[in-house]
Amino acid sequence: MSNLIEASELRKLLTIESPTVLDCRYDLADRESGRRRYLTGHIPGAHYVSLDKDCCAMVGVHGGRHPLPTIEALSALFGKLGVERMVTPVVCLDDDGGCFAAHVWWILRYLGHDNVKVLNGGFSAWVGIDGEVTTQLPETRSVRFDPRLRPDMLARMEQVRDGDAMLLVDCRAEERYRGEHETIDPVAGHIPGAINIPWRGFVTDDGRFREVGALADSLTGIDERSIVYCGSGVTACVAVFAAAEADLGLPRLYAGGWSDWITWEGNPIASG
Repeated sequence: MSNLIEASELRKLLTIESPTVLDCRYDLADRESGRRRYLTGHIPGAHYVSLDKDCCAMVGVHGGRHPLPTIEALSALFGKLGVERMVTPVVCLDDDGGCFAAHVWWILRYLGHDNVKVLNGGFSAWVGIDGEVTTQLPETRSVRFDPRLRPDMLARMEQVRDGDAMLLVDCRAEERYRGEHETIDPVAGHIPGAINIPWRGFVTDDGRFREVGALADSLTGIDERSIVYCGSGVTACVAVFAAAEADLGLPRLYAGGWSDWITWEGNPIASG
């Protein structure tokens, strides 16, 4: 069963069910722009979920630029948004190739909620079918979110350092992987032994995921024994999502990513 939902399917779903729609639009260079775009217009009933304010804990010495919140904090978040685990259908969307939506998709799957999909093509696809857009904020219906954690979806730094992956995949852009052009983190390069499969290759220019066959070809060799990472555990979720869509299993996510790896003294660094 696909983890994607088309805009036309979502419009139909909204007439027969009450899915929780999570608008995950965000911009790393302008943290408030996603919320501004949401307030300008969003899918009726959609709730806004912010990467830094809702899906990240306070940044510390370790954990990377976007550390995962506690299980208690995440459970409170989704309960506040009306999500009952395994009951409430959830649809996540953004307008940047699905990376922020896939991050929330991953978090929900990590917490044991499988009834979650990503809107293929994001908000642009919804607008493209003349879907209704509103500025009215949705009502909230708090419920109890009872997590059933899947710890095997998450890889610790020590597992990465000790070579616990059959395949280690860096999902950042090629120039960042090679250490030639690092614009975000203070140290350039990649984790030794990692291969590079940039996450942008999983989506088309208009933000839609590629066909299953193309995803499978891009992810040859990846399975549950693999570990994927990026700069801070967000865009690598696109690789996990693509692997799930291609029915390859769920590779583990090193959520701290490169921004966590470089904070540990003695961790080796490769380039080129």
